[in-house]
Amino acid sequence: MSLYSWHAQDYQNLATNIKKHSFNALLVHGAANSGRAELINELIKFALCQSPQDLNACGKCSSCILWNEGNHPDITSLVADSSEERKSLQIKVEQVREIIDFASKSRHLSPRKIIHIPDAMQLNLNSANALLKILEEPVPECIFILQTNNINKLLPTIKSRCFKYQLAHPRWSEALAVVQENNLDNAEFWLRYFHGEPLFIPPFENHELVQLRTTLLKPSIDAIFALVKELDPKRVGMAQLLDFMFKWLSDLLLVKQGSAANYFAEDTEDMHKLVVKINYDKLFNLQENLVFLTLWSEHPLNHKLQFENLLFKYQQIYV
Repeated sequence: MSLYSWHAQDYQNLATNIKKHSFNALLVHGAANSGRAELINELIKFALCQSPQDLNACGKCSSCILWNEGNHPDITSLVADSSEERKSLQIKVEQVREIIDFASKSRHLSPRKIIHIPDAMQLNLNSANALLKILEEPVPECIFILQTNNINKLLPTIKSRCFKYQLAHPRWSEALAVVQENNLDNAEFWLRYFHGEPLFIPPFENHELVQLRTTLLKPSIDAIFALVKELDPKRVGMAQLLDFMFKWLSDLLLVKQGSAANYFAEDTEDMHKLVVKINYDKLFNLQENLVFLTLWSEHPLNHKLQFENLLFKYQQIYV
């Protein structure tokens, strides 16, 4: 079973509820990079299994074989169309109507059908309202499984129709052990940077974040244009970029106060050269802009343009 130890009890709890037919819609919330996807996959496999053993999928029946091959007919996922530009990275009403049609059809071989929504934040007002209609009138032997990082940003009406479950967060020692298995330099630093979520993508494997750090160290107009041109919303989201900048500005203030940088300790010396040129009124104004954009980071704004404007404001804090 591909399941992390800190989610063992969560799995037992949720699988028991599925076995008891306790809900038609499940809303799982918790950190995305802490094994949530692995838990959901095991849960779905169990829910579809024709011959479950206790609370585990048998791994041998036709259903399990089809699941492992990735073409099970009794499950569908509702995700935004990633073939389009960022402005369309929301689940559309038409997509919800398609899964309603899927739910109404007979099962092929599993004891139940599954409709999986890996990121419920992709639901906009219209698609959420369309989904609400089927949640209010559940289809027998059909389970909706929704996931989210932030349950507070979902519509209250959606939350009210779901069985809500918050996943356990790994203890520091557990998370650190996972990170250290990957032989990552400065494992403790990066684990702090990613809020104790051990399954993060190391920044050196993320070209955009590496380039952003370089641009923040030397914020020239050419560097800003080059960075924005290379940004790929499918690889790095607006929320991740804003989080990176929040941490950078936080470290600048620490260095200004005579302390070492917390997140970017290796850049402390370069930050000393930057802070002597900072206009703090402009810096605090930039932080306010960051807060505003964070609130709208999941909204279909033109994120490239928004982030470009933010970087130019960052350049202007230096006098």
